[in-house]
Amino acid sequence: MNFDRGEQQQQQQQPTLEQLDGWCEQALSSASPEIRSEAERRLRYYFPTFSETLAEVSESHGFSSGQARVMAVFHTIKGPSESSKLMTWFLHQSSKVFSITYVVNRLRTLVLNHLNVMDDEHKTDLRNLFAAIQDKFSELPGFLIDDLTRTLALVVMFTWFDLADSKAVIDRILEMGATSDKHEVLALQMMRSFVEEFNKELPPKYISKQRRVVVTFRDKQLKSIFEHALRAMRSAIGDGGDKRVMLSQALLVQRDCLGFDFIGLAPDEASDEAVAIQIPSTWKELIQVEGFLDPYFEGYAHCGAPLSSQFVEVLVLVASIRRSFYTEAVRISFVKRMSAGIAEILAGAVGLDDVENYHHMCRLLARFRCIHTLVEIEDSGVYRTLLVAAAGFTATGLGLWEWSANSIAPLLTFWAKVAAAHDGRDSSNTAICGDVIAATLPRVVGDHLRAMVQATARVASGESLGDSPLENTDALLENMALAASIARASYEASGAAVLAMAREMAGEYQALLNGGQAGADAVAACEAQLAWPVYAVAQCIGARQPYKAQADDDAADAEMFAVALELDHVVRQRLQRGVGGGPSEALELAFLHLHHSFRAAYIGEQGYKATAVYARLAALVGLRDSGQVLALVLDKLLFNLRTWPPASPVVLRSLQLFHDLSVGYVSVRQVAKLDAVTALLAGHSAEGFRFLGAVDAYKPRALYYAGLARILFSAPDAAPPAFAAFMRPWARLVDELVAMPDAQLAADHVRPGLVRVLRDLRGFLSAVSSKSNYTLFFDWMCAAQRMRLVHRCVEMRADATVQIAALKFMAEFVFNRTQRLNFDVASPNGILIFREASRAMWAYGSRILDERGAVRDVYKERYKGVAVCFTILARLVAGKYVAIGVMPLYGDTALERAYRVAVELLKQFPVPDVIAYPKLGKATTALLEVLLAKPNIDLVPLDDAAYEHVMRVCVEAFDHAETAVSSSACGVIDGVLTAAIESEGSDIANLVRARSADITTYLLRAMLNIVLFEDRPNDWSFSRPLFCLILLDTQFALQYTSQIVQYQPAERREDLIKALKDLLSSTEFVLTTANRDRFTQALTQYRREVAAKNLILMVPTSQTLGAPVDILAYSIEESASATAQDEAEAAMVD
Repeated sequence: MNFDRGEQQQQQQQPTLEQLDGWCEQALSSASPEIRSEAERRLRYYFPTFSETLAEVSESHGFSSGQARVMAVFHTIKGPSESSKLMTWFLHQSSKVFSITYVVNRLRTLVLNHLNVMDDEHKTDLRNLFAAIQDKFSELPGFLIDDLTRTLALVVMFTWFDLADSKAVIDRILEMGATSDKHEVLALQMMRSFVEEFNKELPPKYISKQRRVVVTFRDKQLKSIFEHALRAMRSAIGDGGDKRVMLSQALLVQRDCLGFDFIGLAPDEASDEAVAIQIPSTWKELIQVEGFLDPYFEGYAHCGAPLSSQFVEVLVLVASIRRSFYTEAVRISFVKRMSAGIAEILAGAVGLDDVENYHHMCRLLARFRCIHTLVEIEDSGVYRTLLVAAAGFTATGLGLWEWSANSIAPLLTFWAKVAAAHDGRDSSNTAICGDVIAATLPRVVGDHLRAMVQATARVASGESLGDSPLENTDALLENMALAASIARASYEASGAAVLAMAREMAGEYQALLNGGQAGADAVAACEAQLAWPVYAVAQCIGARQPYKAQADDDAADAEMFAVALELDHVVRQRLQRGVGGGPSEALELAFLHLHHSFRAAYIGEQGYKATAVYARLAALVGLRDSGQVLALVLDKLLFNLRTWPPASPVVLRSLQLFHDLSVGYVSVRQVAKLDAVTALLAGHSAEGFRFLGAVDAYKPRALYYAGLARILFSAPDAAPPAFAAFMRPWARLVDELVAMPDAQLAADHVRPGLVRVLRDLRGFLSAVSSKSNYTLFFDWMCAAQRMRLVHRCVEMRADATVQIAALKFMAEFVFNRTQRLNFDVASPNGILIFREASRAMWAYGSRILDERGAVRDVYKERYKGVAVCFTILARLVAGKYVAIGVMPLYGDTALERAYRVAVELLKQFPVPDVIAYPKLGKATTALLEVLLAKPNIDLVPLDDAAYEHVMRVCVEAFDHAETAVSSSACGVIDGVLTAAIESEGSDIANLVRARSADITTYLLRAMLNIVLFEDRPNDWSFSRPLFCLILLDTQFALQYTSQIVQYQPAERREDLIKALKDLLSSTEFVLTTANRDRFTQALTQYRREVAAKNLILMVPTSQTLGAPVDILAYSIEESASATAQDEAEAAMVD
């Protein structure tokens, strides 16, 4: 393996304490990158963690170099045990914050990866280290105590089943707290770090071991910690002295204990507001006791902020404990006491002038009602007291949006849960507080709506310096959806409240306009406020549930919708008269959301025709059916597209709604029958649409023309004549452009039009999904020689934007989306498409190859177009709609030119650049995977330089951020090597054999390093080429893995050799599908085994070389002999 020992000449004497302290300070605080790097290099030499990857200690300048280097370490360090000894000595000696911080982090990494190779004595020393330096804790900052304790927790976790007294560490810390108040605070702080560390999700390779330990910790030690924190809290509250620090730490420990991951949910699977805490039943003796909640409410009442907010935060978690944890009698008592405590705080506004207290109280209300239905107490007086207090609190709280914006959602959640369980028939039932609920729900909806209107008005007038609530659309829609669910529970009253407010505000707006003195600012402020009732109407309509809907509710929806339509009409009239300035973006977005909601509720794919909504709409505004509503919606969308600037969100939202109308099977056919759509199809490129005049944005154009294409082809029988009429404006434009001389075509005033038409055609074509419709477009484009425009644009050297637009159109043109290009056997269309694409690639690629000078933007002017060319060729070959193999037989040069220009472009660019630009890297590996696959590789002109460059790209792609790119790189190598093995004597086989000494060996080393040292999610992808590489050079694979084993600690070698032996002897290295699959299964088993035994390999170091070993011939006897030899060598060194 010939490791380079270039760093072995470093100074061998023991460094002084002052030197180490100085390097730690430089590594963590120096402003100079050079000084930091040098300090870290020196510290790595003395404090190695053996967790670096081979890439971090290797140099690679080519396939002939790049030998793996050993990592230089201090001469006394033979492995993790010696490194931990030096770190613990340093922690004993140093008192510098920088030094302790740096070494603790290094020690944590060492423990995480290599604690299992240390003997019990070293593990015990590490575990006892923290007790030995405990006297330093009082001098250290809190964050460093946390770091030290987390590392101790990691040691305890990993020795939980190895050392009999590891579990006793927690008990000793708890006992330490009994000696004094100062030690109690320290013990609580350490316990908090313990709980957080045990609850923290470690990397996947440690999960299995962690979960086994965590289950035992959860069932026993976590309960003791929670019990200790409870006692400390009660003691601090009962003691008249000032124990605020102890009380705070006790509450934080309780918070972390109750927030522990009791059932093993991943963080993204658990919602803070929805999941009940699955606390073990063994905790009943701690929680199901008389007066359990009293200290929390008492502490909240008597302790000021920030302690009071911590009390409520713990109460939030207590309220989230699963209902089944309590027996029925205890649950009733718990719910009553919690309800009474909350009601007392809300009624007296105790501590609610603090924003943290206020926010957590809102959360407490929501979580309490989400977990507990409160049916246990609905016939008791405390339930009425709670609802009345919550109603008053909500009425005040909804107006405090600027003070605590995030508290609105929990308040609305509480009432939404109450509303979900409320039956309108019980509104008069005072025994279960039906009267309170029926009176409160409409008031909550109205108060929320008025609060948002007032907040918007204050922002508009400058009274508030915060952002408008209309700017956060996600939060707006979430809160309005909660308000709508509340409204739907009492729709007769709540709907009437929303309707009344909408009419009142619309009347005020009309009066403002009729007054004749409406300034632009006043109109803008009024229209911003009007967005809220429109959103409210939209969400109320959108919350309709068909199986629950009643005729009266549908009629109420119709009345609200009609009022919103009348308001929209007034706004449009104002704009047409030019009164009061420009339109309001917030109001227009609200109108669009209204139309989206009405369509989803009443014009969906199910076609809700038999509803009372249309009867009422016909009486109010003359809309008798869904077709007329769709016509009105479309008229609104077209008005927005004509009036709003291209960059406005209103334009994009209008186009998205237009797109939604065109994708439904029912709605697209309804839309296609509208007169406005017929006119639009006849004049789709009208100058009135402002966004069509913009050049930069592609997405709006694509949405627009893709929608039109789906509408156009919705009636297959009428497609050919309708298509001809639709394409006529484009035909005239394209024919005029084709007829222009080159100088005129390249003029500045013409080029924007070129970009627009190419993008429009591309957007239209992206929605064409059937072969018959694609054939119509193909004939229109190619039979009339309109493809000449694309080629002339590609050849236009002065403008990269035009070239890219043309190439991207070509990429869509050749894309066999939904098998739309599967022509008949006798059709020449596939070959014609290939020729056109090859011509475009050749023209663009030749220009790039000719221009070797520097450019201002290398991606825009070179790499972007090259990436599109690679995409074109990949789609041509992968589409399988043309028999490319026969093209050389009849002298067609299209294939040869396309392949040659792709290979030459690939060879020109530096490998780091290919990977550094994500789109270029993805396009490159995707193309290579297609080109160098078994059917096509013989057609690719791959010389020695190209082969080397391709392999360099693949090696770089192994470390790409996207797993798909590294998988594609593996597919490329697999394709090349498979072809070389299967076709002995072919050009590719000779090429691979000629470079086996450097390229094949380098690839084998790189893949073995990844498989042995790293944990990748795509092991399957790496296993396929690795099998071929081992087949080509089995001897080197055995030699390299054996030498890797030599550098591992003696404690790991036996397990590692067994795992490697099972892997390398799992199958016969002969290229068959069965052998490949067996090797892949063996690699999966190897991964599983090293994860179970925590066999994390160490990079080779200058001090860890052991005795040679033959993996395939290895036996237990040899293991004992090798171990004895290693021990003898170590004794000689000592």
